[in-house]
Amino acid sequence: MKPQKAVKQETLRIACGTGALALVMLLLHLAFGQLHWQTVVSAALGSGWAVANFFLMGLTVQKAAQDHARAKNLMQFSYSLRMLGSAVVMILGFTLPILEPLAVIAPLVFPRITILGMQLAGKYRPETENEGGEE
Repeated sequence: MKPQKAVKQETLRIACGTGALALVMLLLHLAFGQLHWQTVVSAALGSGWAVANFFLMGLTVQKAAQDHARAKNLMQFSYSLRMLGSAVVMILGFTLPILEPLAVIAPLVFPRITILGMQLAGKYRPETENEGGEE
């Protein structure tokens, strides 16, 4: 399935926001003298999964919009798989000695912070029920 323009555009916004927040996190580690290569690898893992998770969600919504009969099942299955993926990433963060748990887990909330920032800046406004064209 080819991603629609909106999925690509929103994923790019989330990737930029997540990347910026990851950079801030790494700069804070540097400021406190705690920046190591493991921190960078951990931040890359957490940020990469956070963006991939958002992209996969966008693809699922796109597919569900095209297949109304299976939409609910598609969304539930996708949610379960994406949460399993998040759990695996968190478990890796805590169990692999080369990873720093906080630097893996913090980026998983960066997409939510990015969306909140876009809402506060007026660059993103969720559609209300009547704005979708259906009444």
